[in-house]
Amino acid sequence: MLSGHLDVSGVTISRYLDLMVDLLLVRRLQPWASNAGKRLVRSPKIYVRDSGLTHALMGIETFNNLLAHPVVGGSWEGFVIRWVMALWQLHSLI
Repeated sequence: MLSGHLDVSGVTISRYLDLMVDLLLVRRLQPWASNAGKRLVRSPKIYVRDSGLTHALMGIETFNNLLAHPVVGGSWEGFVIRWVMALWQLHSLI
């Protein structure tokens, strides 16, 4: 879907995402459960690691603007995932 909007191939999008994951700009979360025996293929969810960068690129300047924007859910999910991962890493060090 993203490749159609940008007029590039799906392989190119995949390479760009791989690069952004390697540069720690985005986080790729694999699906929780596998679909053994089903034809449905679940794709990973992509989260931008820096929510401030996301908001700046989308022109969201205030908290009220964020609450009115459709990206608020994904932004909140990314924030929660970042903190859960940080706590998990901290726990593994103890």
